[in-house]
Amino acid sequence: MRKFQIFLILLGSILLSGLYMEERYRLVSGYLRGNMTETEKQEYVSQLHDKMCEKQKRITLRYRGNKEKMQNFVQGSINKAFLIDDPTTSSDYDYMHFVHKASHISMSGVGNIYTVVYDMEYLETQEQTREVDKKVKKVLKQRIAKNMSAYEKIKTIHDYIVDTVEYDTSTSFNAPYYAMIKGSSACQGYATLLYKMMTEAGIPCRVITGNAKGQLHAWNIVKIGKKWYNIDATWDDPVGAFGKTSVRYRYFLKSDADLLDHVRDKEYDKVEFRNAYPVAIKSY
Repeated sequence: MRKFQIFLILLGSILLSGLYMEERYRLVSGYLRGNMTETEKQEYVSQLHDKMCEKQKRITLRYRGNKEKMQNFVQGSINKAFLIDDPTTSSDYDYMHFVHKASHISMSGVGNIYTVVYDMEYLETQEQTREVDKKVKKVLKQRIAKNMSAYEKIKTIHDYIVDTVEYDTSTSFNAPYYAMIKGSSACQGYATLLYKMMTEAGIPCRVITGNAKGQLHAWNIVKIGKKWYNIDATWDDPVGAFGKTSVRYRYFLKSDADLLDHVRDKEYDKVEFRNAYPVAIKSY
């Protein structure tokens, strides 16, 4: 009788084990056959965003889905990562976009499971970004008062950048680190630093790229009230006689009508973008 009971227990264990393996196979095979859900895609982009914020040079992620759709998703995920605007940091969104230099993507796998490797190049390291953050917070604490209006904050930041940054005519340095810490940068460094300082000061700001007088250029738009205004700290910082600079306001809080020598790239000239960031008809 006892042997019979032991036999039944063993038989039950085998049956349960078989059911478990069958269920596991069903789940795994379903995973291999299926595509990533929208939630999984969002998590993929979120992970990419976080790793790019950390300036990781090699980022490895897992993709599950149709090979034909993989390439578009994987390449497009970088632009989607740029669009994440975490309110707890000013080092993502436009900042991350414009300190990112290049991406090289490789993919390998079988079935519907692929390993995606992003080899990234950045214009500054994570340590350099930390230095920028530290100095930005220090400067804003010294120069921005709680009772300042939006206009006063914008002017203070604009004047600080024009006063302390010298334009790098060689265009060898083009990142916020060189503008803030080394004191010299080309236009992208000016614009991205202004974005960070405005964001830290609570002023809505974006970086705009395009063409100015026949040259590739970067500037900003900032928001006062319900309207946005163009601001170009680079061109308000002309190199004067004997290499000295002086603050001017020729490109400070301007309407598009007063900024005819600046032409936006298509990305920033679309109806959707224009509607999201309506520029004032008249300069401030």
